[in-house]
Amino acid sequence: MTEHKARGTSPSPPTDRAVSIVETLARSAPATSADLADALGLSRSTVGSILTALREHGWVRRLPDLSYVLGPSLAGIAEKARRALPVPDGLDTHIEALAGRVGCGVALSLVEDGKLTFVAITEGIGHIPAGIEVGLTLPMQAPGGATVVAFADSTVKRRWLDTAPVDRRTQLENGLAEIIESGVGVWGAAAADIERIDLLTQVLSHLPNDPASRPLRGRVQGAITAVGGHLYDSATLSCAQDLPISYLSAPVFDSTGRALWELQIGPLCPAVSPEEREHYIRELKDTAAELGSIRQQR
Repeated sequence: MTEHKARGTSPSPPTDRAVSIVETLARSAPATSADLADALGLSRSTVGSILTALREHGWVRRLPDLSYVLGPSLAGIAEKARRALPVPDGLDTHIEALAGRVGCGVALSLVEDGKLTFVAITEGIGHIPAGIEVGLTLPMQAPGGATVVAFADSTVKRRWLDTAPVDRRTQLENGLAEIIESGVGVWGAAAADIERIDLLTQVLSHLPNDPASRPLRGRVQGAITAVGGHLYDSATLSCAQDLPISYLSAPVFDSTGRALWELQIGPLCPAVSPEEREHYIRELKDTAAELGSIRQQR
């Protein structure tokens, strides 16, 4: 990183650098040109040139103290981007209602082109891991997106399984078969692991999404996978004992019958009774079916 700064160059192409600056300001504005250069490992002259161009287009705004924040032109772009997202009509109403019925956080992610992008989350209801927000995009890495991958072709499944540690692949492959059978994935994790998931997700969300940061992002996401719990099979879920549950997820299908979104609720609870499990699963699957039906009516 120091070497790149000293030479005034970067291993990433110019577009990646501009995107990284905008993403960094979205997370931690206001920031000075020097702050951005240090955070991204770029030369100050490079960052200064990019900020000048972004400012001319209204993508950033310079404050009197010479720090920068996102500019007004991005507001219109952001709204148009949100409207362009392939999401069911009335999505926010449906997930807020689901959150109220299950008493925990709800999120919907778009699983497409090897990426998982959060397109809607509840606010103020239940628990969403720190750092999870609309627009957060993560590379597809097991176990993320499992309920969508379960209904994908064999190539997608194999590529997804190959991102998991070798000793977990058989368990995850069996889990995909369980998801096809039940239509839902239920994940268990110990209380200490639930806290670690929170912390690691926050770290991941604050890492720049640029080529230089990809190795570290991969390591952090791998750590999340390691503590992210395990998929319960149907026999375990039907037992009479309380079970620790971190998340439940279900696929939402588009008008062609393709699983495109993943609907997720996060009890993050170390002891969930059989009755509560049934309630969570029923409400999650019903809402996923409703969202798919709405999409098909358009």
